[in-house]
Amino acid sequence: MIRKIMSLALMAVLILPPLAVAADPPDLKGRWIGKTHSIIAGKGAHWPTSSGTFEKPLLAEKDLVIEITGQQGRRFWGVQTLSGSGEKTEEPMIGELYGKDNQKILVVDTDGYLWGEIDGDTLSFCYGHASGKGQSSVVSCSEVKRAR
Repeated sequence: MIRKIMSLALMAVLILPPLAVAADPPDLKGRWIGKTHSIIAGKGAHWPTSSGTFEKPLLAEKDLVIEITGQQGRRFWGVQTLSGSGEKTEEPMIGELYGKDNQKILVVDTDGYLWGEIDGDTLSFCYGHASGKGQSSVVSCSEVKRAR
């Protein structure tokens, strides 16, 4: 009887695929600092003085601070602040980690989306939005580092 139980247990181990153990989500709370590298057509919320068009877009950079003020599991929230060229704007955001190792992120703010991934203390991402009626379109790919 014991041989049958041992034999069945061994077969189960060999036949059943190993269970994947999901990685704990990283703690994102705190400040992440870097620069934007943006291309803008129209006047966006963060680009109120933009005169860019689709034929001649504005190519711009601003300082960027992402402050993640709260996190529960994979979900997080906070504020993005862009400053430069005499302008400073803030915008709330919410987001979630996803993927096999919880290293990819999706964030939404009041008018656009950010997709990226985390590698240690570096967050690389691209942001995009297109407002209705062609008022503004923005693409911005950036890298921010955790402030210590």
